[in-house]
Amino acid sequence: MYGRKHSYIFVTTLIGLVAASKFLEEKPDFITPCKSANSDFKQCVVKNFQAFFVEFKDGVPGLKSVGPVDPFHIKRISLTENTSSIISINIGFTKVELRGLRNTIVDDADFDQTKLVTKMTLSVPELIMTSDYQMKGRILALALDGSGKAENKFKNLKFNLICKLKLREENGFKFTDLDKLRVEVADVGLYQSHWENLFNGQKDLEDSANAVFNDNWKELFTAFRPSFTATVQKVLEDRFKKIFAYIPASYYFGDL
Repeated sequence: MYGRKHSYIFVTTLIGLVAASKFLEEKPDFITPCKSANSDFKQCVVKNFQAFFVEFKDGVPGLKSVGPVDPFHIKRISLTENTSSIISINIGFTKVELRGLRNTIVDDADFDQTKLVTKMTLSVPELIMTSDYQMKGRILALALDGSGKAENKFKNLKFNLICKLKLREENGFKFTDLDKLRVEVADVGLYQSHWENLFNGQKDLEDSANAVFNDNWKELFTAFRPSFTATVQKVLEDRFKKIFAYIPASYYFGDL
């Protein structure tokens, strides 16, 4: 692991409209109230959270503030990385589009009713981020000062999530609002990127730089991991916070 001097990330998502109704008044058939005494409790929790990505991939009925999970749009990402030997860079991403989250697999999930903590393990077969970018600094000893289109592609991602919840009662229902979310990137199978116009139109230099980045993707991803993790955490935090606040907890946790 390389010594880290400085890492900064700022993410702005596109803000949706206010929800048409305050909560989901009728439980969908694909959500099951899981009871901790049942032997299939964990499998039941997995199924419910899987529905967050599959059944709600195009949005949540009645909740206008939650749009499609795929593609997911982010207004801008400002990234500053300064490590001891690999990166000293400032990158501004705009018109960001994430594709692939609808294929998220909930591998494992559990809920501690006493502590109000949910833990999940997620797998994403492929996540593609396209955007405009502006970049200035150094990566792998290459001095960079360019702007244009960028594509960042991640394969076989695995995430560990811990959600700290808090109970709220309203309209005769209990809700488990999201209090805190922590995301950890457990593994990545491959990271490849392509940056256009890195050297003001010098295509040979651009192709060589992109080849160097992709040949050294493990070192590059290690340096970018904190910023990438923060971006994913912001996306999931925004979505989970709105869904948890909208769907009564008794719909998916039968003991509450």
